[in-house]
Amino acid sequence: MVGAALLLSNLHADQEDPVYQLEDFVVSVGPIARPLDDYASPVTSLDSDAIRRAGGGTLGQLLDGQPGVNATSFGAGASRPIIRGFDGPRVRVIESGLGSLDVSETSPDHAVSVEPLLSDRVEVLRGPSTLLYGSSAIGGVVNVIGKEIPREPVDSKGYDGAFETRYDSVSEGETLLGYSTVGGDRWALRVTGLTRKADNYEIPGDAEAYHEDEEHEEEESGDELESSFVENDYFSVGGTWFFGEQNYIGASFSNYDAFYGVPGHAHHEEEEGEEEEHGEEGVAIDLERKRFDLELAIFEPFDWIQAARVRLGHTDYEHTELEGEEEGTVFERDGWELRAELAHLEWAFIDEGVFGVQLSDTDFEATGEEGGAFGVHAQTRNQAIFINEHVHTGDLHYEFGGRLEAQQIDAEGALDYDDVAASLAVGFIYDIDNKNSIALSLQHSQRHPTSSELYADGAHLATQQYEVGDDGLGLETALGVDLSLRHESEVWSSTVSVFYTHFEDYIYAQETGAELDELPVFEYSAVAAAFYGVELEVEHLIYDSTNTQVRIGLLSDYVKAENRDAGENLPRIPPLRIGGKLRVDHRNWAGGMLIRHAFAQNDTALLETDTDAYTELKADLSYTFDIDDHTALTLFLNADNLLDEEIRHHTSFIKDFAPLPGRNFTVGARIAF
Repeated sequence: MVGAALLLSNLHADQEDPVYQLEDFVVSVGPIARPLDDYASPVTSLDSDAIRRAGGGTLGQLLDGQPGVNATSFGAGASRPIIRGFDGPRVRVIESGLGSLDVSETSPDHAVSVEPLLSDRVEVLRGPSTLLYGSSAIGGVVNVIGKEIPREPVDSKGYDGAFETRYDSVSEGETLLGYSTVGGDRWALRVTGLTRKADNYEIPGDAEAYHEDEEHEEEESGDELESSFVENDYFSVGGTWFFGEQNYIGASFSNYDAFYGVPGHAHHEEEEGEEEEHGEEGVAIDLERKRFDLELAIFEPFDWIQAARVRLGHTDYEHTELEGEEEGTVFERDGWELRAELAHLEWAFIDEGVFGVQLSDTDFEATGEEGGAFGVHAQTRNQAIFINEHVHTGDLHYEFGGRLEAQQIDAEGALDYDDVAASLAVGFIYDIDNKNSIALSLQHSQRHPTSSELYADGAHLATQQYEVGDDGLGLETALGVDLSLRHESEVWSSTVSVFYTHFEDYIYAQETGAELDELPVFEYSAVAAAFYGVELEVEHLIYDSTNTQVRIGLLSDYVKAENRDAGENLPRIPPLRIGGKLRVDHRNWAGGMLIRHAFAQNDTALLETDTDAYTELKADLSYTFDIDDHTALTLFLNADNLLDEEIRHHTSFIKDFAPLPGRNFTVGARIAF
């Protein structure tokens, strides 16, 4: 049966002969893989080759530039995806279906504790399928499928793996990573590891941006951004026992360590009149996350059940913010999450679908100088049931989903929170002919407020705000519509999407005009808001022969976000972007180029500065030596920001003090066996 032959989470990226491949690209939603065109809302999927070419050291860097996806930027150590203008708690980052359980959603200077270069696949989901993963996924879901647990036996030689080393010029950064799997027909054991060390990165000009209405003295341009260094160490050990035809049970332990600088604090101290800048004694974050995962997968346990998966994860997370050698705020989150889901076959009028339950219990505390900005010590419990169903009737394909999610927050010394969020979505795909289709999705989503939005009362130096929560906040409700036109033929592939999301009670921090601790006061409140925009991606195969393929493409995205109550723009919304790409594959050679222009962002919120336009040029080139039937050596060269442009993300809180790296060349080698 086709469904049983599909792999649980994704096709193994390095396996030459997959068990079954329905399409060139598949997406893992639920316990089986499905084709990308089976979803009414756009889906982005990056396989391991695309991840290696992108080479991002953070999840935000990896995905930045995908249609509709931007990134926060806080130096080299912290960058989180932004989807259609939504960030923070409205974008859920998960690892093979379970939450990452770090604190990256609470502040832009907090890193996502996921290592992209050790991932098999990264997927960006929108629309009805996001309801499988949480009410917080109003913006979307980023699903990172890692290598920690082997999900299929190794091949007949009894082992496989890869090792890679890379060096980048902009920060003199060195990265060494690899994984290896050994096993037999019934068992597999895998070890992965990575170490990265990079100095402060070089920038094209001054760290501080000057605007037309500002007076300043000309200063000599610096050659690097202070406190932009990063060090990462990661390892995992995982083992799996296979039984039956495809069933398995696997477990893994992983440890993620990071030590990285936080730019922008030296500027804040200068504003307060302090003489000493941090420099090497600046602000840094020392982070450690320990995680244990257990996964059980059973295919076709009954005639009606296509596949079942149960996954349990436990995370112990802590990071300390350091000012020189002095400890500042300490963040701790300890918790577990359990997810059980069934993929079923035909039932009544439904062709196939997924339903399941999800439970979590986490304990969060921030103590020290900034502790008040993130609320009180709180325990959060969450219980949810979800469903996602598909119906095919000739040229029409229906998708609908729902989620009920109860959440309780027990807050120390504050008003507790207890509510139930109900979210529903429906999608339609109409096949106009065998090449063209139109897709429409409608979604009603509710999100629980975070503990920071409810209980914050303190200085948040990363955003240079004094934040005040409101424990009277209720559910945030969004009504969204997404319309896509798709074309797929032998030589053309294109998707054009327009979207609109309306909020009656959009929760965000608004400036009050007051000051506390020499910082402007921002108070969380709920306002009417609207997000709308367009995404475009077109690809054309212009040459195809036995040994050579040449593709060109066009991509663009735009989003507008407004506070309808005040008649103002919402802050940190990315500008219009448009770009073109080229991809050439010839025998053992592979290369590509991307040029993208981001327009100036002048539609700013109150007291927010404009951001200049920039043009980004990237390229990559690789050659693979086939050493024998099982071993290949790949040499590669990547180039970023070839024009050496001063790039500042409008989405960044510190865009005026911390530009992105200048021209950068990365050279590396990878051996796979």
